[in-house]
Formats: sequence, C-alpha cells, structure tokens
Amino acid sequence: MRTQNGIYPHANTIVCIEDSKLLKQFQYDILYNAPDLRTSLVELDNMNYFRTYKIANEDNYSVVIDGLMKDTFRLLKTIAPTKLIWRTFALYYDIHNMKLVAKERLTGKRLDRLAISYGSYSLPTIRSAAVRESDDILENETLTEGFFEALRSGEMYDIDFILDKTYFRSLRKIVEELGIPGIVEFVIEKTDLFNFSVYYQSLAAWRPKWYFPKAFSDQGSCTLDEWQPYAGGKREEMLKFPLWLKYYPIWEAAANRRQLFEELDVLNDNYLIEKTKACKLMAFGIEPICAYFFNKLMEIKNIRILLTGKEYNFSAYEIQRRMRIPYEL
Repeated sequence: MRTQNGIYPHANTIVCIEDSKLLKQFQYDILYNAPDLRTSLVELDNMNYFRTYKIANEDNYSVVIDGLMKDTFRLLKTIAPTKLIWRTFALYYDIHNMKLVAKERLTGKRLDRLAISYGSYSLPTIRSAAVRESDDILENETLTEGFFEALRSGEMYDIDFILDKTYFRSLRKIVEELGIPGIVEFVIEKTDLFNFSVYYQSLAAWRPKWYFPKAFSDQGSCTLDEWQPYAGGKREEMLKFPLWLKYYPIWEAAANRRQLFEELDVLNDNYLIEKTKACKLMAFGIEPICAYFFNKLMEIKNIRILLTGKEYNFSAYEIQRRMRIPYEL
C-alpha cells in the first residue's frame, strides 16, 4: 500500500523496527573479544540474534545462519511494496545458481551441494531454462541471453565473466524500472567499485591484456574505452583517472598498498554502507527499505566471517580486518 507521499505504512514501520535491532559497534566489540566459537555463540544467543528457539552451537551454527537468511528473504518478499525490490536482492543468488548450471554443463558433474536457495528461481527451474533459449523459462530476456552465452562458453572462467556482466546488466535494468534515482546511482557506484576490483585483480595477475576487458562491466559510470588508457598503463596513469579521484576516500582508507590489495572488497563494502546511512534519516519510501535489507545481509555476512574465524582460531585482528562496518550513525 502506498500513499501519494510515497509512504508504505506496513513496510516502513516494520523496517524501522527491524533497523533498530541491527548490531551496533559495541556488540561487535563483545563478539571480537569472545575467546572462542562457543563463547561467541553464547553471546549471540544472549542477544537473541538468531531469533529462534534453537540454541546455536558449534555443530549447527551454519544451519542456523542459513535459517536466518531464509527468514530475511521471507520478510523481504512479504513486506516489499513491489517485487522489484525482492528481485534486486535475489538476483545475486540467481546468478550464482546459473553459474553452477553452466559449469555442470561444462564438466558433466552435478553441483547441487553448492546451490543457494535464496534466489527467484529454483535449481531445477534453472536447469530447465538451460534446454532451449527460445523457451525463456526465466521470463527475463537479459538473464536468458546472458545464461545461454555462458552455456555456450568452453572455459570455466568465461562463465564467471559472462554471468558477472549479466548480473550488473540485469541489476541496472531492475533498479531503473524501480525508478528511484538514488538507488540507480548506488548500483552504478557498486559497478564502478566492481571494475576497480577487476583492475586490482588484473594487477595481481601481472596485468594480462585479456583479463580486464573480459571481466569489466559496462554498467558503471565510465565505458571500457574511457578506462583503457588508465587500466592498461602504469599505476601513475591511474592516479589521473577522474573515476579514481571520485573514489579517493576508499584508497585513502587503506593503511598501505598491501591492505588495498588484500582488503579492497571490505573497503568497497564499507564505502557503500556509508552511502546507505543517509537512509536512516528517511522515515518513509523505498530507499530505507532497500537500505535496511542491504545492511542486514551485510550483517549476516559479518557473522559468518566472525564465527568461521572463531572456529579456525583466527586472532581478533584477523577477524576484524575482514568485517564490514555496522549500519549506524
């Protein structure tokens, strides 16, 4: 339900309540300082983080987190004023499962154990969609076209490159249909940061000429032709790139070049989280709904990282450097 002022009474109220339950920095600090996995799980249970009658323990915490993810997507699907919002978040997992099916076709091996169930399509549906392109079982021209390009590929890496491009192309179309300029701009920036990640991966691979063009997404704010003079040259040339200057706060946040290489995805996510914090000042509309679910999924990622680190006895420092910032002002 929507009023003329863009107020979604049910969804905006639920999101306002749920937003207040997101973990704060002091709660993360408690978890960092927990000496082991068992103590971390006790702390999370004391916070009622998993919101379940099941007690999370060393043997079942992965299953409990999976249940939390399913509950989060169930809430999203239930309260979202339009299916486009749900599709925006489910798309990432659809692409993951499409990659699996394309790799099944290439290798002749079943990969059910790697499937993720949070997407718009089940794995059997995606397998059916791989039979004939003209059937368009996914009912999405962009996804179907990208999927069959990946299916025709003879290289494992090409499947990832093609479907990553398909992800950003599809995501851009969904948010443009949603019609919120701030969200469109957010997706463009997300794509820009992906392309910077590709640039650094190409450096790590000693800059093979084919890598950057294959992995690059054309849905950002600059074309491949605009990138090429900087991405293909020396690092000094990149410093002159206007897009590099736009995202200078990210590069400045890295303590050194090594951290920039090792933790770029974390720094990129932190930048995007900071961008969403303006939505905490918005009581109504689509933006705070999308911002909440974006950050809830980031939080769940954090908890997976933290608990896995505790299980393998990583130091608090090693865990913290992999964690994203909390969604708080």
